[in-house]
Amino acid sequence: VGAIVLVWAFTASSRAQKYSDWSTPINLGPIVNSTATDRGPAISKDELSLYFASDRLGGFGGEDIYVSQRETRDSEWGPAMNLGPIINTGFNEQVPAFSRDGHLMFFASNRPGGLGVDIWVSRREQTHDDFAWQPAENLGAGVNSAGQDEGPSYFENDEVGVPQLYFSS
Repeated sequence: VGAIVLVWAFTASSRAQKYSDWSTPINLGPIVNSTATDRGPAISKDELSLYFASDRLGGFGGEDIYVSQRETRDSEWGPAMNLGPIINTGFNEQVPAFSRDGHLMFFASNRPGGLGVDIWVSRREQTHDDFAWQPAENLGAGVNSAGQDEGPSYFENDEVGVPQLYFSS
């Protein structure tokens, strides 16, 4: 059984690439965590939405993607809410990751329409609406294989000028 725990590191100086020690982990408690497996957390750029996968009761089946929200960075996290049937299916949806601008959410799923466990992407217009995600699209054979493709991490490399998608396969 997993639990979502946040750990923060802050820069010591904006011009030097030095970071402080990690803070003591803070368990987010039963308002976010369940007795099921809760894993693969991803936080929004504004730090007000925490997404993760869970196989808790009441979902659509397998693992679903949930979000917990808070009013400000100093506020407590609210109850975890299922993203609903636009994102979640009776199969597994796992390990969300976001584009820097918050318009894209990448995740792995074994839902029909893919080659196996594949990387999918969903888009939204309003970056502050956690429930405005559009139906997900499979990234296709150029990214996915017949194996397990999961753990996406989307990196917008300003030096190269080309976004890069990292994942395990």
